[in-house]
Amino acid sequence: MPKFESFGGNANKKENFAEREVLLADLEPNSSEMSPEAMKDYLFDQYLKQQLVEEFFDNLSEYLDDKEVDEMRAVLSEYDDKDVYATLSLPHELRERKFSEFQKKIEDDAKEAGQLMQDFIQSSKQYGFSIGYHTSPHDIKPSESGQWIIKGYENDHRDNDLSRAYYSTKYRHLFKKKDPKFIYIVRTDPSTHQTDGNWSRAGSLSVVAKVPFPDVVNYVENTVRDMEKKKADNT
Repeated sequence: MPKFESFGGNANKKENFAEREVLLADLEPNSSEMSPEAMKDYLFDQYLKQQLVEEFFDNLSEYLDDKEVDEMRAVLSEYDDKDVYATLSLPHELRERKFSEFQKKIEDDAKEAGQLMQDFIQSSKQYGFSIGYHTSPHDIKPSESGQWIIKGYENDHRDNDLSRAYYSTKYRHLFKKKDPKFIYIVRTDPSTHQTDGNWSRAGSLSVVAKVPFPDVVNYVENTVRDMEKKKADNT
């Protein structure tokens, strides 16, 4: 049974997490000791990280050749999740500019793709960026200018009744009321966003990507249910 593969592999090889069976042995060393809630958080993180990685490098392949993309992918694979999320949090509306910059530096300035990725990772880490998850029943699309923003519409007394949009960083804290249709992956910014621990908020959120809410939730819930059943059958 295949394991969760690192995104350091072939850039053109994609896998659909929802279509494969998961065994405890395929997961991290202490997975057999995880509570169901912790396992759901873990599976959710892995699923969405894979989605982010593939979308990031698919977008990048429109500007760079396969060799250059693979070099950047290999560099990113050497970093831990915190640094990976900081790097992949590049919002939708900034990608064309950043990837065009990579292309220009490689073609005009003879820069190495791997070094450009290292520099970009360090810059992203410096600002403390990461990713969060906003759920919504609405299909929010980018504007004609390419800006993809979730605006705050809920007044928050903690911020002088200013309008705020909210996000969480764990599966267990996802807002599941109001029949959400999509999970919007958004960039988190500790310099401007407020948090109470489980939830964070800002006047607006920059979208990185979106995934269908049912796809992710069904994958996580069904996988944990199957794993718990197998554990019970083996005891």
